[in-house]
Amino acid sequence: MRVEVEFIFPSQPAAYRFLNTVGHLDVNNLAVKRGKTDHHVLIGYQYTTGDFDETASKLDDLAREMGGEECR
Repeated sequence: MRVEVEFIFPSQPAAYRFLNTVGHLDVNNLAVKRGKTDHHVLIGYQYTTGDFDETASKLDDLAREMGGEECR
């Protein structure tokens, strides 16, 4: 299953720092790009079936550390 999650940050530099950091994570079929604005980052990845996939939790934690949050 393909999952897409978008995050928003208070500034463009924070968004780009998150974008560049996430790009180095070991995630199945990871795609990272700008979202709606330069304060948004859109993440796409393949959900791991059969096991608990903690990717969303890791992304939420990393975004929170950088001042961002998931767009609802």
